[in-house]
Amino acid sequence: MTDYIIDIQNETSNIKDHCAQVSEVIVNLSQLTSLGDVLNRYCKIEAEALDRLSSIRFDNVDLKKNQKIHSLYQERADVFVVKKGWVSSSRSVKDRSEDICNVYMPGDIVGIRESFFDNHNMTVLALQNCQLDRVSTDRLHELFESYVDVKRAVISYIMVNDNIAIERLRSCTHHKAEKRVAHFLLEVYARHNFKEIMDSNAISLPIKQEVVGELLGITSVHVSRCMTALEQKKMIRKTRGSISLLQPDLLAEYADFDEDSIYGHLKQV
Repeated sequence: MTDYIIDIQNETSNIKDHCAQVSEVIVNLSQLTSLGDVLNRYCKIEAEALDRLSSIRFDNVDLKKNQKIHSLYQERADVFVVKKGWVSSSRSVKDRSEDICNVYMPGDIVGIRESFFDNHNMTVLALQNCQLDRVSTDRLHELFESYVDVKRAVISYIMVNDNIAIERLRSCTHHKAEKRVAHFLLEVYARHNFKEIMDSNAISLPIKQEVVGELLGITSVHVSRCMTALEQKKMIRKTRGSISLLQPDLLAEYADFDEDSIYGHLKQV
């Protein structure tokens, strides 16, 4: 049995962070309190399975901004439920720096896909002060095998996150920078709406421009210019604490964003 490996490193820079926006949008997290609550949003889980999910042991993990967790648990990646704050995930590659694979917001599960692969190193970086629940991977996998509804919910969750990555990649390979940024804002907007944690067109985006740029294949300076251009087109409005999508439908048409390509399989027939 491989020992549990965790290494938290504080890499706070003395240089002032330049963020796309500072997060001050108030969201309702009451429906995202546990692993079962999150998975139940992706597929209906019956009471017995929900009760079993609620009994899974978990550890609270508090991370300060720019702290990291390097995890490999019993030759499988850890699974974390994001309770507060935004984090990114990456995979350490030999002789290379860690490349950001994705970003996660409250109500997301980090590492659930990776946990099904052996010897998968995963690094979780706090993009702001965060609270995570680290759940028992082995117990989750047992319930995955024992309950069909849990299996469907896990697969559905993985599908949604894969769809997000695919659509983001499609945008990056087919569109210029400004439309990529617009597409990403709509992705975040759709993720807020799906989780029902917002009641307006304003989204929080507590991510440095460097992170957005790495996800979209452009520089942080270009991200800033694209935001300004979209604001000049009166499609978005930036404030100190949020970004408001003034015309979401028009912006979706402009960026070639289709929410059904991400969440369509979850809609009732």
